[in-house]
Amino acid sequence: MTLIEMLMAVSILVIIGGSAYFAFKTAVDAYHQTEARILAAQRSRFAMDRIVTDLGNMQVSLQDPELALYTQDVPSQSGDQDMLSFVTLAKTDPDPFLEQLSSFQAQDAAQAPLPLLSDVQRVAYLVAPEPQPGESALNSGSFQGGLTDGIRDEQSGSYALFRVATTVLDPEVVIGPFLQTGTIPETDENGEPIYVDIATLITGLANFNLQYFDAEAEMWNASWDDPESMPSAVQILITVQGEAQRAVSTDTTQFATQSQQPVMPSNSMTQSTMVYLPASATAGGGAEGAPQGGP
Repeated sequence: MTLIEMLMAVSILVIIGGSAYFAFKTAVDAYHQTEARILAAQRSRFAMDRIVTDLGNMQVSLQDPELALYTQDVPSQSGDQDMLSFVTLAKTDPDPFLEQLSSFQAQDAAQAPLPLLSDVQRVAYLVAPEPQPGESALNSGSFQGGLTDGIRDEQSGSYALFRVATTVLDPEVVIGPFLQTGTIPETDENGEPIYVDIATLITGLANFNLQYFDAEAEMWNASWDDPESMPSAVQILITVQGEAQRAVSTDTTQFATQSQQPVMPSNSMTQSTMVYLPASATAGGGAEGAPQGGP
């Protein structure tokens, strides 16, 4: 074998090896991107199912402020971060009354009383900075400083969707102070302990937008501020980032007749659904004014 033949053979091997490497790298990158999108879709689907279940069990009374629906439209530079609070029937396992009875029987008289459990709870869905790994949502400090400051600062590029549940139905006792100060009172006005559960539904949240359908006006609203009526349906849009700490540049998401959509990373996953509220939770809405399909 001459030197020229050897150089040609080495060159061919380098070309074949380089082509194989780039093909393999492209396949691996596509696999990781697809895996990230699948994981984002799973996280989004879990949160979506929880919200749909709570909305399906909503208990609303226009005459009782404790059973009122409260909403907030909170746009920001990194996507919508809306808030929704209402009373619902939460499935509990084991039965809350049996659990409370057994805890009372096993409780030492010297110990502090336990909060009363119930399957009728007020829930609130809200967005806040993502807690650190291994840190509970309640003690993470994500809610310090309050959550109603309008457009939030972008000092943290990673947000999470939280579900706050409490057996205190009056929003002015737990949910209101929590949104204003980021802290939860330990006891109510009677000195009884308060049951509060904060669950992190989604990490790496990019967008959480809620829209409310007015059956009489046949239009979608960014928030619901009419205390004398209820929306016929609620539309939910959730966008989850496939990778954590990925910056997102977006405008406020628009529904229905407005087609402007936020620009999300290629590895993000967006899911949307529309929930028709139960007849007991609506007032003045009928089938003739119901929305036809979703965007």
